[in-house]
Amino acid sequence: MRRHLQSISIALLLLFCSIGIQAKSYSFPKNEGEKARYSVQIDFKKAYISGVGIMAMQDGVINGSVFNEFGVSALAFSYNPKKDKVKILSVISKMNKWYIKKVLKRDLRQMMHLLANDETTYKDEKFNITYTFTPLEEEDETTE
Repeated sequence: MRRHLQSISIALLLLFCSIGIQAKSYSFPKNEGEKARYSVQIDFKKAYISGVGIMAMQDGVINGSVFNEFGVSALAFSYNPKKDKVKILSVISKMNKWYIKKVLKRDLRQMMHLLANDETTYKDEKFNITYTFTPLEEEDETTE
């Protein structure tokens, strides 16, 4: 009897481990209507921005937004994979300078390439900016 329980316990452990590995797989919206959620941190030399990032593929363009825990939007952008272009739609006032937006556009373009290949971190060596997009696990939308 104990041997059966040990076998069942090991089988359940392996099952739960495989489910856990699948739940942590990276998601990047590659097809129409797909969405992805990330925990985002952008580290600058003397400051950082952290919050939740949401991206969705709509009409062949990926629209993304990063907002903090209070719901204040720090950054909104769109990425066109066919043209390989990023457009900054809005940014917080401290970063609303043409030279900062130029760097953000270039770096977000690189970040989109990395996210599409399941990589989560990009470091801009020239300006010492680190972008980290950690995928958030999908929650079941059923109510209990």
